[in-house]
Amino acid sequence: MTDMLQKLQAATSDDPATAELLHEALKEIRELRKQRDSLEEILIVLSRTELPWDEAGNPTDALPHFRERYLNAVREAAGLLGLELRSTITRTEPRT
Repeated sequence: MTDMLQKLQAATSDDPATAELLHEALKEIRELRKQRDSLEEILIVLSRTELPWDEAGNPTDALPHFRERYLNAVREAAGLLGLELRSTITRTEPRT
């Protein structure tokens, strides 16, 4: 199956408004793919980060490293998701 971006790039239009719409669609798809890849990297980091507790629930020596990685990943994800901006999702989510 041909990639959607290739199909949009191949689409031509004599109408300037349609050409601009195609250009904007390509730009948005590229940005969304870049965001998806960045979020995937964050999930990989989180999934590979060992939990800093032993079986009894006591913190291990890995706690400071875990805390740093976790806080950095969450901060990056919040930025990518635009949580500082008000959106339909952020307006309706429960505050904890």
